[in-house]
Amino acid sequence: MNKQPEITEQTKRNIIEAFWKILKKKRLDKITVKEIADVAGYNRSTFYAYFTSVSDILEQEENILLHYIHDNASKILFPHLIKGLRPKASDLYFFAKSEHLKILLSENGDPKFKGKLKKIIIPIAFNAFNLPKDNIHAEYLCEFCFSAVISTIIHWYDNQEIEIDELFDILWTMVTKGVLFEYKKLI
Repeated sequence: MNKQPEITEQTKRNIIEAFWKILKKKRLDKITVKEIADVAGYNRSTFYAYFTSVSDILEQEENILLHYIHDNASKILFPHLIKGLRPKASDLYFFAKSEHLKILLSENGDPKFKGKLKKIIIPIAFNAFNLPKDNIHAEYLCEFCFSAVISTIIHWYDNQEIEIDELFDILWTMVTKGVLFEYKKLI
């Protein structure tokens, strides 16, 4: 059977959109192939033409996102940090891809995703700042920074009480000047 590439690509996009729509509302382990196919408007055999399972669609989507994050952090975030320059918040991965990140980092998302994200970001930080690879203090520093930033972003995703630029100002100050500097501004 010879399918038109545009239709084939649209079908795949529809299945992916259905997956994200369901994951936004339902825990990953409760999602079925049939449910994704139904929401996308296809049958299960159409789903299986593109993906082998719910885990497969998740893995493919996470890999695309993690590749984007790796490139973004390597080319924008850390080069700016090293130079002391503040990148535009809208250029950074956690804002540009916020809808999918928000879902993956939520209670419904992949509980292993934060660990996958850390495996991408921390080596970039080590390389960018020329940190010694076997230095326990460097490991703790990176762990602290990663955990603080990701937890703050997750809190923002869950509440969104402030605008993106204001959140980024807080994160930027905490990363470049320290948490105590930000506390003192509140007093």
